[in-house]
Amino acid sequence: MPILDTGLLVNREARRTVSVTIHVMNRGRQQATAGIQIYSAVSPQSKQSESTEGEGESISIRNSGYGRIQMERSALIQLGSEQKSDCTYTLKHDVSRLPLYGVRITTTGLAAGEVIAAVAEHDEHGELIAQHQVTAAGSYMDEMTHAYVANHTQHSITVIQTATHSRIATITLPAGSSPRSLDFTPDGREVYVICQGDKIVRVIDTLTHEVTGLFMFPQGAVPIAVAVAKHASMAFITTLVEDYMIIVDTATRSLVKLVSLPKGSDPVHMAIAPDGKRVYCCLINKGVIAILDTVKQTLLPMIKLPSGAKPSSIAITPDGTLAYVTDVHHDRIYVIRLSLNTLLTTIKLDSGADPQKLVITPDGALAYVAARGGDEVTVINLSRNEILTQIELPGGSNASDVAITPDGTKVYVTILTFGYVAAIEVASQLPIAILPTGSFPSGIAISPILLH
Repeated sequence: MPILDTGLLVNREARRTVSVTIHVMNRGRQQATAGIQIYSAVSPQSKQSESTEGEGESISIRNSGYGRIQMERSALIQLGSEQKSDCTYTLKHDVSRLPLYGVRITTTGLAAGEVIAAVAEHDEHGELIAQHQVTAAGSYMDEMTHAYVANHTQHSITVIQTATHSRIATITLPAGSSPRSLDFTPDGREVYVICQGDKIVRVIDTLTHEVTGLFMFPQGAVPIAVAVAKHASMAFITTLVEDYMIIVDTATRSLVKLVSLPKGSDPVHMAIAPDGKRVYCCLINKGVIAILDTVKQTLLPMIKLPSGAKPSSIAITPDGTLAYVTDVHHDRIYVIRLSLNTLLTTIKLDSGADPQKLVITPDGALAYVAARGGDEVTVINLSRNEILTQIELPGGSNASDVAITPDGTKVYVTILTFGYVAAIEVASQLPIAILPTGSFPSGIAISPILLH
């Protein structure tokens, strides 16, 4: 996760900088996400903070000169590959009142290292004063990528730094909350946590690790899964017993609409199309995939799966053309062509595999499937739609959830029985770390980026 930063710029009194224009460009052949932040330095006022007396004299201790950084504006943008119409982005901001300011650009995605930026300073007449080519920091800021693990029976969240595989925090939730699954907002500032025990969805600030919001639902509705949109202030939550797909506004923290699903369908995992226009939801007890039009907020005709299918998880390729669906009854993965909503092919897994969650790498080359019954992670070659390899886990592991880092280099799998997460290196397809968590780690999500 490279960071480009101007550092602090001093706003001169003579020919003062009134505005800055930030130009960002992706030179890579893949997509990238850029978080643009304009910050200022808030200097402390000189004031007496403490007074002590010793040997007949009073000693005044004044502020030592420390200050803090304050975020003035932030924007999260998606950059297309080079030569595409959306490979550049321009942002203008007024800095006339700021004595000290700077620009920071955090990038992620397959082309993160190919993003360049320039900052132009303009005076009150709009004339150019200075221009800065923003250079990347000396190292990749992997320490800003965190894995959040929901410990179902310990009622807590374990936060792991993916660069060092060290535990940096444990977030304690109320007794009986039973967190199960979670997902991040696009800027990484908040994580939505499904708590099945008390039937609440909690919103956690990823900087303070404090709960800052709660969502409660109709009596009887038990939240089971959450998916947060990348391009809009929306999240989608499925509930059991009372079968709903619930739309919430992440900006206002309000319920937007309860979309009723067939009674007894048990809606579980969801996937949002890359363009954000559709949400696909597994109805495990009906053997179909429900489709929500996010613009009209209405259901579209469902995708029927083979007889007896019990779809448990779904993932969509980065180009939005195919969906991969796990079937826990037949031990299969179905490949669906989304342009026609028809079954393209079927990938057979080992008998008793019991496939749970699956994820697709950012480049669309591989899928990783947590096979609970087989105590393994099955790796699928998506260009051939066949099994590439199987990564063995300890017997009785009960692998449940799986997540991948934004750069596609590491995969993390929750191990329910033994209370840890296994880290797998994508390049070698080998486990590289065992990361202790709390008891019964049922869900995991990895921050896409982190904007202050």
